[in-house]
Amino acid sequence: MVLVNFFSTTFLILIILSSCAYLYRISKKYQKSKYAISSLAVMLILHLVAFPFLYTLMLKSNPNSFEFKTAIHDNRKQIVLNEWIDDSKYIPSQIKALENIKLANYTILNKSLKELEQLTFTENHILHSDFDFNIPGRNFMATIYIFDKKGGLKRKFTKTGGQNELDSMKFGSVITHDISYLKDKLHYYKVKKVELDKNNFWTYATLLPYSASSLFTGNMSPLTPIANIFYTIHYITIYCIGIGVFLHFLIRNLELIIRNRKS
Repeated sequence: MVLVNFFSTTFLILIILSSCAYLYRISKKYQKSKYAISSLAVMLILHLVAFPFLYTLMLKSNPNSFEFKTAIHDNRKQIVLNEWIDDSKYIPSQIKALENIKLANYTILNKSLKELEQLTFTENHILHSDFDFNIPGRNFMATIYIFDKKGGLKRKFTKTGGQNELDSMKFGSVITHDISYLKDKLHYYKVKKVELDKNNFWTYATLLPYSASSLFTGNMSPLTPIANIFYTIHYITIYCIGIGVFLHFLIRNLELIIRNRKS
């Protein structure tokens, strides 16, 4: 989830900045409108990147910095809650399953993956490891298969690394690593649930549509003093630049109309 939020935020910001950079470049081709077009690019950066990102940080610090319309707030919270449930509900059972496998195969935890290339039988499982050392441009890969007594696949682990590293890697360390990873993941979701309960669920990508349109819709309103200050600066700046750009192109169009009529 963290990576998803990071990449969605990065992608959006890069798209907007690229568009603004393009506007700035083409402004040099139109000398009479150079400053108006470059000002428009600056306005878009402020309106769509700088201030929404700042508002996101403020909401992360204090979820009560802004007030949203009830429908927007509740809908967004429910979406995040559903994502949290879907992502976290199977983790405890996965941890339990791995711990059971570890306990059931305690006699071979110190065996290396190389030793498990031969079929290994324990009280409840059959284990086998397989190595792939022919992957161009990638690390070597080891796959550990765990079957039940009837031959049904119970679990599969995949590890990458150098050949010597994989050969000497212990079976117990593979399971322990996966258990630790899942426990860290579960802890992350528990922290996210606490944040969600505190209404701390906004990201740049989810906030952008509301911060960009709040001037016309009133979707969000500042509550704290610092939020009011930045919100006021935001819209005074946007109004001033926007009106200036609008008047510039209005005057340019009027000049063209007058010139055409005279000719």
